[in-house]
Amino acid sequence: MARRGHGWVLLALAAMAVVATGCRSFEKDWADARSGSWPPDPRGVSGAWAGTWRNTNNTHGGPLRAVLWRVDDGEYRARFHAVWGRRSGSFGTRLKGGWTNDVFVFDGRRRVLGVAIRTSGRATSDRLDSGYDSPLDRGTFMLGRPGAGLNPGR
Repeated sequence: MARRGHGWVLLALAAMAVVATGCRSFEKDWADARSGSWPPDPRGVSGAWAGTWRNTNNTHGGPLRAVLWRVDDGEYRARFHAVWGRRSGSFGTRLKGGWTNDVFVFDGRRRVLGVAIRTSGRATSDRLDSGYDSPLDRGTFMLGRPGAGLNPGR
């Protein structure tokens, strides 16, 4: 059984995986983004990302992959695939924000099982750093392009 705090993250990630499951799987999106067949993005933020997630209120964390695609200049859709222990799950959110020079500063919000989860961060063409916060857990996502040293992904 998961420990207090960490259990809510797992429950939230699992619930988001169920809610976000659509016709296309995360693995299909991941393969498309890595192959270069992803829709073009003039700002260079769309595509595959790999790195880690880490709670700051306890020692939990693990590998994290993401796929982002541009909706318009002020919004990206994101799908994340997180691993914790022997479990994993995918979830999606919208990242809304604006550009300052070559940096997209964003916020995302998602309600899962009645728990509000907020994400805020910054993305450039080669780095995505974000924090997340809920009444139960808080932490960070640190992502770079696959193979660029943060975490090569698959």
